[in-house]
Amino acid sequence: MTHFDIIPVDPNDHALVQSWLAVHEAVDAHDRSGTRPLAFVHTWAPLVIGGNDARRERWAAVCDGRVLGYLALTVPVLDNTHLLNFDLGVHPDERRRGVGSALLRHMEERAAAEGRTTVSSWVPVPVEGGAPVSADGGHFAVHKGYQRSLEGAVRACDLDAVDEAAIDRLWKSAWERAEGFELITFAGGSPAELLDGIAYLHARMYTDMPLGDWDLQEAVVDGERILDGERVRRQRGELHLQAVVRHKESGRVAGLTEIIVDAGSEEHCVQGDTIVDPDFRGHRLGTILKIANQRAVREWRPKMRYVWTGNATSNSHMIAINESVGYRLVCHENVFQKKLSQ
Repeated sequence: MTHFDIIPVDPNDHALVQSWLAVHEAVDAHDRSGTRPLAFVHTWAPLVIGGNDARRERWAAVCDGRVLGYLALTVPVLDNTHLLNFDLGVHPDERRRGVGSALLRHMEERAAAEGRTTVSSWVPVPVEGGAPVSADGGHFAVHKGYQRSLEGAVRACDLDAVDEAAIDRLWKSAWERAEGFELITFAGGSPAELLDGIAYLHARMYTDMPLGDWDLQEAVVDGERILDGERVRRQRGELHLQAVVRHKESGRVAGLTEIIVDAGSEEHCVQGDTIVDPDFRGHRLGTILKIANQRAVREWRPKMRYVWTGNATSNSHMIAINESVGYRLVCHENVFQKKLSQ
């Protein structure tokens, strides 16, 4: 077993941060080959910029000034205060030397100290015919007593390969079912008149999306929380593209979707929440939202190539919409969870 210390990542320690980022890059290249590449700003920005919804801790296993592995903790404070989410990685050259086990033990000790009873992590899992994703993470989690609690699928849309004529037909057909609705697209902050409706739909993500056995509970999302999230995106330099459909007669926000472009990411971006209010389903609004925002990406970033998204594998309806507009399966990403003893 290699001797090392587990220390918090100090953003003012430039040598430590560089070594820490290098391990993230090595883990990403080894474990997630063929998937969305690492966005460095998404890795380091939480050291100095975070939202009010959670506390974020970053730890490193260090030997002689060199980082061997990393641990990221997200500790919710507004809701789900029984839960702690984490991400753990060990440099491929340093595995099977006790580093991962020590980091996992450190995480569980921190969770217990915070009074958390459930810990969970998203872990990539390979699929036949998909990207050459490593199975190490899933095997490690199971060996340490974690259970697969939610099975998710990661898909990517190659914007260069999209059949625009087919998308045009899909767009026209969807609008034939959406009489009485209007589309509103914007970048950055939410218009004040839409804020409460957007907050309501983001809250429904905690109750409407399939969760399997993942111990994620209902959350209270209000306008203040949405504005705080938008502040974080602005300060991190992210481009936040949003599309909503509004029911004209009632003025209610009937559905929304979002795409986030990380600062410095010129070829890859990620799909965020997509949801349609149950009161307005059956009007092809999800299809309209996806196409509208997908086209907005190319308007803002003409050279953008790939849009990435994830869904529970049981969410057949949203998967069908995604595939209809060009998304194709790349790998799985599952939630592995453990209940800690009281």
